[in-house]
Amino acid sequence: MINACNWSTAIGGTYLEPEVLAAMKDVAHTFVDLRELLTKAGERVADLCKVDAAYITAGAAAGITLCTAATIADTDPKKWQRLPFTEDSPVCGRNQIVMQATQVAYEEQFALGGGRLVKVGGPYGSTSSDIENAINPQTAAIAAGYHYNIVPRGWVAYKKVAEIAQNHDLPSFCDCAGAFPPHENLHKLNDLGFDLTIFSGGKGIRGPQATGIILGKGPRGTALINAIYDHSSPNSGIGRGFKVSKENIIGLLTALELVLNRNEQQEYNDQMAKAEYLATYLQGIPGVDVIIVPNNTKQYEHPLMPHTPVVRIDIDKESLGLSSIESVYKAMREGEPGIFIRFPRFEDREFGPFTNRASVFLFTYYLREGEEKIVADRMHNVLTNQPWST
Repeated sequence: MINACNWSTAIGGTYLEPEVLAAMKDVAHTFVDLRELLTKAGERVADLCKVDAAYITAGAAAGITLCTAATIADTDPKKWQRLPFTEDSPVCGRNQIVMQATQVAYEEQFALGGGRLVKVGGPYGSTSSDIENAINPQTAAIAAGYHYNIVPRGWVAYKKVAEIAQNHDLPSFCDCAGAFPPHENLHKLNDLGFDLTIFSGGKGIRGPQATGIILGKGPRGTALINAIYDHSSPNSGIGRGFKVSKENIIGLLTALELVLNRNEQQEYNDQMAKAEYLATYLQGIPGVDVIIVPNNTKQYEHPLMPHTPVVRIDIDKESLGLSSIESVYKAMREGEPGIFIRFPRFEDREFGPFTNRASVFLFTYYLREGEEKIVADRMHNVLTNQPWST
């Protein structure tokens, strides 16, 4: 399949560069002291990401669970040993994780770490007072989400959220799984005051999809990272199940070095050139409007969308004889190679009650040289031949 969709785990997440595969193959032939490898790789990741400490785990979802566990148990081995059972001694119910309701995603991962989410605010957003008023003696931490799956309105500023945690002497962590690129995001939320942040090691970093990184800053962040090391694979503890192989550790580290050594602006320019080709090729089809969404600071699908351009295609239902936008997805996936495309976020992927139009997006981040021509040609054929009408 050609990926003009996104870096969803459901379609494989990412591809691996030849250098990444070569590094993974190299370490596959030997044995290592896994504790030492994890420690050394974590130090290198922290250096690359401009933070104080880092831990490599089995994906960002695992990172949420481990951050939840760490903020509840802190550095107390007895509390770690009881996780995820946090109602009884020695945790005694100090397991509440305060989070804005519009930023909650992957709720089960918090529960796996022993946490009980306390959602504040409503569908239109939250205030600082909402967060402050939810804090009580059972509060273990304040959490946030920084990614395109959260509702894009009514947030309390991230710096303010971190300040509230600091003022109440509470740890804080932020799920940033898909918030890369830009490169600066790898330390942005830590710089704003969050003790821990979580990123996928796949997605935009292009490492093995079954990896993730937890990044810590400051004395508390560093101490929590060290506690996670102590209670995760290859050690016993709640993190034992989130094993990361030596191959995946080296694959992630190699991918991170590669992507951060590239010229970020040049990569974006190359993606924009593909977007411009796609948009130009698809102009002029009756009932179809095409624009480029640059996903910069001025025009974007979502305020937290990664910095990569996409092509938006608005389709008139009546003109193309469509009863469901799914017919477009199906037609693009058929053929050789199949092509994944994407629906808009926070819009009805079908036709809303006040319009007969629907939209699809073409994502440029994973289009390799020449693939934009295959995608453009297929989309043009689908929109002009309309296979759903036969």
